[in-house]
Amino acid sequence: MIKSFFSYYKNLPISIKKIVIAALFVSLFFTLKAYTNHLINQYNYPFSWLLTSLKLLITYLFWAILTPLAYFLTQTIQDTGKFNIVKVFKFIVGCILLAIVHQLIASRVDDVINYVNSGYLKNFFGHNSIVVLVIGSFSSFIELLVIIAIFLAFDYQKKFIKNQKALISSQLNALRMQLHPHFLFNTLHSIAAMIDIDTNNAQKMLTKLGALLRSMLEYDAEQLVTVQDELNFIKDYLDLEQVRYQDRVTIKYSVAQEALPLKLPNMIFQPLVENAVKYGIIPTVDNGHIQITITLEYSEQLNENALMMVITNTYNINNSYIKPLGTGVGLRNIKKRLQQFYPNRFEFESDFITPELYKAKIVLPIIK
Repeated sequence: MIKSFFSYYKNLPISIKKIVIAALFVSLFFTLKAYTNHLINQYNYPFSWLLTSLKLLITYLFWAILTPLAYFLTQTIQDTGKFNIVKVFKFIVGCILLAIVHQLIASRVDDVINYVNSGYLKNFFGHNSIVVLVIGSFSSFIELLVIIAIFLAFDYQKKFIKNQKALISSQLNALRMQLHPHFLFNTLHSIAAMIDIDTNNAQKMLTKLGALLRSMLEYDAEQLVTVQDELNFIKDYLDLEQVRYQDRVTIKYSVAQEALPLKLPNMIFQPLVENAVKYGIIPTVDNGHIQITITLEYSEQLNENALMMVITNTYNINNSYIKPLGTGVGLRNIKKRLQQFYPNRFEFESDFITPELYKAKIVLPIIK
């Protein structure tokens, strides 16, 4: 029974703790207002801080108790796409009744406090009591409308945030889905080039491609994966390419152990690795180099410790190899996805640091 009662407060858009704190601040504000009014009008009786603050505190704390009913009225008036006069009528009647109930109880408590203080108890059905009830009910009605307006604002804010998250998620999925066929096309093209040259290695590449596809399917629904998972995927991909290029590529890894459990967007680093192979290893006649470094370092741009991922690759400019015209899908998607995940709170750069050495770097806020 008690759990069922408190469950109504758990469903509120604002926690009951915050509502009580707000009631305390409102009570304090109106107590100070009453004191200021007392000073301005120079009444010939002393101002009672205890009685005034107690009455106001009970009035607004009682609103805190009634918030589940107020939220119920809020839900009845939520927009359903069309105007409903019956619903509006029920809402207004419900607000009036709740305001009257609030004022009835608040005024009775007020009378009891006055009785304890002065020994005088008002006649409940007396003229003055009825006037106080009517005027007080109107004030309670206005207060109730303010509470309902706040609840409506919080509800619409939550719905807006939820819709924004759903939109961003769908956009991220769309961007990631562009990477999948792009990645598969390049890998299948590599396998096709190997079939006539080296059938055994082509079969090994198909086996490794199957393992990569399995990894992609396992983490397909995940927007964020650990650095360890991303690194495993990259290693599988580079193992696949090493089957094709063998002695033409040397790959080195330098990874900080404390970075491995951190989170980052799924397949965010893979396009850079793919470009390193496409533009750095394929044109190389002699031994090409790829260096992957993942560390935790202080970022001046982010003004905090950050996850830093760097890939460098050699680039041979002394041969007749014609550089392929890339579509830029990978780099564009990296920037778009990073902007969605970390709005203006990331670093991404890729350029030649020497004519024969290309470097790409991603710096991200730490997510554990």
